[in-house]
Amino acid sequence: MKLPAETIVSILGASYFQPIADLVDRSLKWPATKRNAVKALHYDNSYSVSIILLLVAALESYATRLRYFHGAPPKGKGGTVAKYIKHVLPGFRMVKALTEVFVLRDAIFHNHLWEVDFTWRSMTLKSATLVPYKEDAKFSAVVNSATRRTKNLRLHVVPTRVDRRDALKVFDVIWKTLLFLERKNRNYCYVSDQNVAFRGRMQSFVGLREVLANAL
Repeated sequence: MKLPAETIVSILGASYFQPIADLVDRSLKWPATKRNAVKALHYDNSYSVSIILLLVAALESYATRLRYFHGAPPKGKGGTVAKYIKHVLPGFRMVKALTEVFVLRDAIFHNHLWEVDFTWRSMTLKSATLVPYKEDAKFSAVVNSATRRTKNLRLHVVPTRVDRRDALKVFDVIWKTLLFLERKNRNYCYVSDQNVAFRGRMQSFVGLREVLANAL
């Protein structure tokens, strides 16, 4: 008897959740430290930027799945993940926040370079200048050049200043966006049931949010 063929749509999505949990666990081996104006603690920075990249990668997987169902956006619309979600699901209200998250992702992934002048003993910042590169419109729109942070979430865009506080903000935006997609249609995204192994037991992925918050 010939069995009927079945179809799946390949997506990584929640495959990133366990590695994120592992990174969160390892990052907390070092206590949070008071921020200075120059850079974050090395281990806090290295794990935080990695967590952020994987969180955004998870969302991009689900955004690609959303395009599978709805197709490419019309020319001039939906050029970013945030705008595309808004285009196909008009009730989405986190365009600004998600755009800021993607600006931070770009700063990390493409390693935007800043020339930072400071005094070593007191770690006092003198100046920080972004090495010229081809800025996109969303960077100019959401970054406060004086603070070197995004305007609403106040995410650091100097990659070496990113720490777990930024990672927590990104976690919140990504998770709320994923839940929005899930509420619209579980075929787009189904993450609320996702569990990860963390410190010897299984727990909900969203529970990592409180772990990060409690470690600030």
